[in-house]
Amino acid sequence: MKKRKLTFDREFLGNPILKFTKQNIGLDEDILTNIHKHLENKLSRCPRTYAMRFDVHMPEEAETRDNRLFSRFQAHFMKKEKRAGYDPDYVAVREESEHGKVHYHELLLLNGKKTERIYSHIKNANEAMNSAMGYPEGTVSGLINDCTKDKSGKPQRNGIMIDTGCDTTENGAKDCFKRASYLAKDSQKDNTAKGRHEIFSSRLKPINRH
Repeated sequence: MKKRKLTFDREFLGNPILKFTKQNIGLDEDILTNIHKHLENKLSRCPRTYAMRFDVHMPEEAETRDNRLFSRFQAHFMKKEKRAGYDPDYVAVREESEHGKVHYHELLLLNGKKTERIYSHIKNANEAMNSAMGYPEGTVSGLINDCTKDKSGKPQRNGIMIDTGCDTTENGAKDCFKRASYLAKDSQKDNTAKGRHEIFSSRLKPINRH
Protein backbone atom coordinates (compact mmCIF):
# COMPACT_ATOMS: atom_id res chain seq x y z
CA MET A 1 0.00 0.00 0.00
CA LYS A 2 1.36 3.37 -0.99
CA LYS A 3 2.05 5.84 1.80
CA ARG A 4 0.04 9.02 1.36
CA LYS A 5 -0.15 12.37 3.01
CA LEU A 6 -3.87 13.04 3.25
CA THR A 7 -5.83 16.14 4.11
CA PHE A 8 -9.30 16.16 5.61
CA ASP A 9 -9.56 19.96 5.63
CA ARG A 10 -11.96 22.11 3.62
CA GLU A 11 -9.17 24.07 1.91
CA PHE A 12 -5.80 23.38 0.30
CA LEU A 13 -3.34 26.14 -0.68
CA GLY A 14 -6.13 28.68 -0.23
CA ASN A 15 -8.60 26.83 -2.45
CA PRO A 16 -11.79 25.00 -1.42
CA ILE A 17 -11.71 21.24 -1.86
CA LEU A 18 -14.28 18.48 -1.72
CA LYS A 19 -14.85 16.88 1.66
CA PHE A 20 -16.04 13.30 2.09
CA THR A 21 -16.87 13.48 5.80
CA LYS A 22 -19.38 10.62 5.99
CA GLN A 23 -17.09 8.23 4.12
CA ASN A 24 -13.99 9.33 6.09
CA ILE A 25 -12.10 9.71 2.80
CA GLY A 26 -9.08 12.02 2.66
CA LEU A 27 -7.55 13.79 -0.33
CA ASP A 28 -4.00 13.03 -1.46
CA GLU A 29 -1.85 16.15 -1.08
CA ASP A 30 0.57 15.14 -3.85
CA ILE A 31 -2.29 14.99 -6.35
CA LEU A 32 -3.76 18.27 -5.10
CA THR A 33 -0.36 19.94 -5.47
CA ASN A 34 -0.02 18.61 -9.01
CA ILE A 35 -3.46 19.98 -9.95
CA HIS A 36 -2.62 23.35 -8.37
CA LYS A 37 0.67 23.66 -10.28
CA HIS A 38 -0.95 22.87 -13.63
CA LEU A 39 -3.91 25.18 -13.10
CA GLU A 40 -1.65 28.06 -12.00
CA ASN A 41 0.70 27.44 -14.94
CA LYS A 42 -2.16 27.33 -17.44
CA LEU A 43 -3.77 30.53 -16.16
CA SER A 44 -0.41 32.30 -16.28
CA ARG A 45 -0.09 31.45 -19.98
CA CYS A 46 -3.70 31.44 -21.16
CA PRO A 47 -5.94 34.46 -20.39
CA ARG A 48 -9.05 32.36 -21.03
CA THR A 49 -8.84 28.77 -19.83
CA TYR A 50 -11.59 26.21 -20.26
CA ALA A 51 -11.46 23.38 -17.72
CA MET A 52 -13.40 20.12 -17.90
CA ARG A 53 -13.35 16.59 -16.51
CA PHE A 54 -13.93 13.16 -17.98
CA ASP A 55 -13.32 9.54 -17.04
CA VAL A 56 -11.62 6.78 -19.02
CA HIS A 57 -12.68 3.18 -18.33
CA MET A 58 -10.72 0.13 -19.38
CA PRO A 59 -12.45 -2.64 -21.39
CA GLU A 60 -13.03 -6.00 -19.74
CA GLU A 61 -10.51 -7.75 -21.97
CA ALA A 62 -7.73 -5.19 -21.50
CA GLU A 63 -4.47 -5.94 -19.70
CA THR A 64 -4.51 -3.47 -16.80
CA ARG A 65 -1.49 -4.44 -14.73
CA ASP A 66 0.30 -1.53 -16.33
CA ASN A 67 -0.84 1.71 -17.95
CA ARG A 68 0.13 1.03 -21.57
CA LEU A 69 -3.40 1.22 -22.97
CA PHE A 70 -4.09 4.49 -21.18
CA SER A 71 -0.74 5.88 -22.37
CA ARG A 72 -1.61 4.98 -25.98
CA PHE A 73 -5.02 6.59 -25.57
CA GLN A 74 -3.53 9.74 -24.09
CA ALA A 75 -0.97 10.06 -26.88
CA HIS A 76 -3.69 9.81 -29.54
CA PHE A 77 -5.95 12.19 -27.61
CA MET A 78 -3.30 14.88 -27.08
CA LYS A 79 -2.35 14.72 -30.76
CA LYS A 80 -5.98 15.36 -31.78
CA GLU A 81 -6.39 18.22 -29.31
CA LYS A 82 -3.11 19.88 -30.33
CA ARG A 83 -3.87 19.60 -34.05
CA ALA A 84 -7.19 21.34 -33.42
CA GLY A 85 -5.35 24.22 -31.73
CA TYR A 86 -6.78 23.71 -28.23
CA ASP A 87 -3.35 23.86 -26.48
CA PRO A 88 -4.23 21.04 -24.04
CA ASP A 89 -2.77 20.44 -20.58
CA TYR A 90 -3.93 17.71 -18.26
CA VAL A 91 -3.70 15.87 -14.96
CA ALA A 92 -4.98 12.29 -14.74
CA VAL A 93 -5.03 9.66 -11.99
CA ARG A 94 -5.45 5.90 -12.03
CA GLU A 95 -7.95 4.19 -9.75
CA GLU A 96 -8.76 0.53 -9.24
CA SER A 97 -11.88 -0.73 -7.53
CA GLU A 98 -11.89 -3.60 -5.05
CA HIS A 99 -13.13 -5.78 -7.91
CA GLY A 100 -10.11 -4.90 -10.03
CA LYS A 101 -11.90 -2.49 -12.38
CA VAL A 102 -9.38 0.08 -13.61
CA HIS A 103 -10.37 3.59 -14.63
CA TYR A 104 -8.79 7.03 -14.87
CA HIS A 105 -10.08 10.48 -13.92
CA GLU A 106 -8.75 13.35 -16.01
CA LEU A 107 -8.75 17.13 -15.71
CA LEU A 108 -8.34 18.82 -19.11
CA LEU A 109 -7.24 22.48 -19.40
CA LEU A 110 -7.75 24.15 -22.78
CA ASN A 111 -7.42 27.48 -24.57
CA GLY A 112 -10.75 29.16 -23.86
CA LYS A 113 -10.42 31.32 -26.98
CA LYS A 114 -10.78 28.14 -29.04
CA THR A 115 -13.46 26.24 -27.15
CA GLU A 116 -16.18 26.64 -24.56
CA ARG A 117 -18.01 23.29 -24.61
CA ILE A 118 -17.05 19.73 -23.78
CA TYR A 119 -18.51 17.94 -26.81
CA SER A 120 -15.71 18.11 -29.37
CA HIS A 121 -13.23 16.98 -26.71
CA ILE A 122 -15.35 14.03 -25.67
CA LYS A 123 -15.63 13.13 -29.37
CA ASN A 124 -11.84 13.33 -29.70
CA ALA A 125 -11.45 11.19 -26.58
CA ASN A 126 -13.75 8.49 -27.98
CA GLU A 127 -11.89 8.48 -31.29
CA ALA A 128 -8.55 8.34 -29.47
CA MET A 129 -9.71 5.31 -27.49
CA ASN A 130 -10.84 3.62 -30.70
CA SER A 131 -7.37 4.21 -32.16
CA ALA A 132 -5.63 2.98 -29.01
CA MET A 133 -7.65 -0.26 -29.10
CA GLY A 134 -7.32 -0.77 -32.84
CA TYR A 135 -11.03 -0.30 -33.56
CA PRO A 136 -12.12 0.93 -37.01
CA GLU A 137 -12.44 4.69 -37.37
CA GLY A 138 -15.88 5.89 -36.31
CA THR A 139 -16.42 3.14 -33.75
CA VAL A 140 -17.70 4.36 -30.38
CA SER A 141 -16.13 2.33 -27.59
CA GLY A 142 -18.38 3.64 -24.80
CA LEU A 143 -15.42 3.82 -22.45
CA ILE A 144 -15.39 7.61 -22.08
CA ASN A 145 -17.66 9.11 -19.42
CA ASP A 146 -18.38 12.81 -20.05
CA CYS A 147 -19.22 13.41 -16.35
CA THR A 148 -22.47 15.21 -17.16
CA LYS A 149 -24.41 12.99 -14.74
CA ASP A 150 -23.76 12.13 -11.12
CA LYS A 151 -23.81 8.60 -9.67
CA SER A 152 -27.59 8.71 -9.33
CA GLY A 153 -28.02 9.76 -12.97
CA LYS A 154 -28.94 13.37 -12.26
CA PRO A 155 -27.55 16.01 -14.68
CA GLN A 156 -24.52 17.90 -13.43
CA ARG A 157 -22.40 20.69 -14.84
CA ASN A 158 -19.13 19.90 -16.58
CA GLY A 159 -16.93 22.65 -17.96
CA ILE A 160 -15.79 25.94 -16.40
CA MET A 161 -14.55 28.99 -18.28
CA ILE A 162 -11.95 30.97 -16.34
CA ASP A 163 -11.32 34.44 -17.80
CA THR A 164 -8.43 36.40 -16.27
CA GLY A 165 -9.95 39.60 -17.67
CA CYS A 166 -13.10 39.28 -15.54
CA ASP A 167 -13.76 40.02 -11.90
CA THR A 168 -15.02 36.45 -11.43
CA THR A 169 -11.66 34.88 -12.37
CA GLU A 170 -10.73 33.98 -8.81
CA ASN A 171 -14.09 32.39 -8.11
CA GLY A 172 -13.91 30.43 -11.38
CA ALA A 173 -10.42 29.17 -10.61
CA LYS A 174 -11.43 28.16 -7.10
CA ASP A 175 -14.54 26.39 -8.40
CA CYS A 176 -12.38 24.54 -10.92
CA PHE A 177 -9.90 23.47 -8.25
CA LYS A 178 -12.67 22.26 -5.97
CA ARG A 179 -14.22 20.14 -8.71
CA ALA A 180 -10.82 18.83 -9.79
CA SER A 181 -9.97 17.84 -6.21
CA TYR A 182 -12.18 14.78 -6.83
CA LEU A 183 -9.13 13.28 -8.54
CA ALA A 184 -7.29 13.29 -5.21
CA LYS A 185 -9.77 11.23 -3.19
CA ASP A 186 -8.07 8.35 -1.40
CA SER A 187 -10.89 5.93 -2.20
CA GLN A 188 -10.01 3.22 -4.80
CA LYS A 189 -6.34 4.19 -4.88
CA ASP A 190 -4.99 1.80 -2.26
CA ASN A 191 -5.53 -1.09 -4.68
CA THR A 192 -2.97 0.46 -7.03
CA ALA A 193 0.19 -1.54 -6.41
CA LYS A 194 3.19 0.20 -4.89
CA GLY A 195 5.56 1.39 -7.60
CA ARG A 196 2.87 1.48 -10.30
CA HIS A 197 2.50 4.84 -11.98
CA GLU A 198 -0.62 6.53 -10.65
CA ILE A 199 -0.42 10.24 -11.57
CA PHE A 200 -0.11 11.42 -15.18
CA SER A 201 0.27 15.02 -16.30
CA SER A 202 1.48 17.20 -19.14
CA ARG A 203 4.77 19.02 -18.78
CA LEU A 204 4.60 22.46 -17.20
CA LYS A 205 5.31 25.00 -19.92
CA PRO A 206 7.41 28.19 -19.73
CA ILE A 207 5.40 31.30 -18.91
CA ASN A 208 5.48 34.03 -21.53
CA ARG A 209 6.02 37.24 -19.56
CA HIS A 210 6.02 39.61 -22.56
